[in-house]
Amino acid sequence: MAKAVGRGIAAIEYPTGMNQNGDPSQAWIKLKMDGRVDVFAGTVDIGQGSKTVHSQIVADAIGVPMDWVTMDTSNTDSSAFCMGTFASRGTFIGGNAVRLAAEKVRSRILEIGGELLEVDAGDLEIADGEVHVKGSPDKKVGMGDIAGFATFVKGELISGQGTALKEYATLDPETGAVTVPPHSAISYAACAAEVEVDTETGDVRVLKMSQVYDVGRAINPTMVEGQIEGGAMQGLGLGLLETVYPYYPSPDHRGSGYGSYFVPSMEELPELECIIIENPSSDGPFGAKSIGEMANNAQPPAIATAIYDAVGVWVTEMPITPEKVLRALRAKEEGRPESRTDGKYIRYDEELSINAVASADSAVLFAP
Repeated sequence: MAKAVGRGIAAIEYPTGMNQNGDPSQAWIKLKMDGRVDVFAGTVDIGQGSKTVHSQIVADAIGVPMDWVTMDTSNTDSSAFCMGTFASRGTFIGGNAVRLAAEKVRSRILEIGGELLEVDAGDLEIADGEVHVKGSPDKKVGMGDIAGFATFVKGELISGQGTALKEYATLDPETGAVTVPPHSAISYAACAAEVEVDTETGDVRVLKMSQVYDVGRAINPTMVEGQIEGGAMQGLGLGLLETVYPYYPSPDHRGSGYGSYFVPSMEELPELECIIIENPSSDGPFGAKSIGEMANNAQPPAIATAIYDAVGVWVTEMPITPEKVLRALRAKEEGRPESRTDGKYIRYDEELSINAVASADSAVLFAP
């Protein structure tokens, strides 16, 4: 059994959300009588952790402990509007919506706190759920007292709404320059993969993946690492195991159940190294960018490059199965060009004649 080890690297950039007025998210926040905070948003948490991150954003923006914040995303019919949970927009777009709403609530809390403490609102700050005079922490009033004063004296519910919406970008007819950048933020990432290739069986095993992600600011570093590590395994599956092309979106020839669809398991888990770079975005909530979908983009090309480094053949069609590796190695030994694709699913097969393939709906053929 002959095994070869190689290393490869791939770098990507990834935009956050959509653009051209097509990506709004809204949030509504109210202060309850006990000083706690309710947040109503349409951004649905499907495992990416947006409820936690949004709670952190609201807590920091207002100045209350995180456990005082309750996120309600249970009913998207009556909640504030959100375009959806996609496009890596949960933290950036949805987070900006709750931040803007929280800032309005904070502003009104300080105004009413100023009335109670008989000072200018600009001389106040909020910390740990209390409003106090800057430089005089003993001169303070609690959130519950402020909410009660607003309700029973001023007849007011302290609340705020926020909407995050990317402006419509147009071109200057004179210079051709854009008036507004088309994307809210660009995230960057790189993955270095180390693989072991069995030249007799064509089997590829990923030994290690080192990944570097610029996420703007990691509001919750543990969750960011979880996104990156989970994305690494998804990327490994896309690179080596999971077959959706050429059949997608047609269901023809697909497996009949989950058990017939290959996904990576703990047995395939390589050594993972995760490095987070914080390069804050001026538009993001507390500088955050996206991390969601980009987390599984760089691994497949990094693995393909590592295979080339190990055995000197390019396999550019995913997933890189043992059959494809052996076919490429055989082509290399025989001095033939390797299999390639050009927008369609095409594989080299010496048993097919040139005429037969040329008459099919194919784009490229490399003959023996």
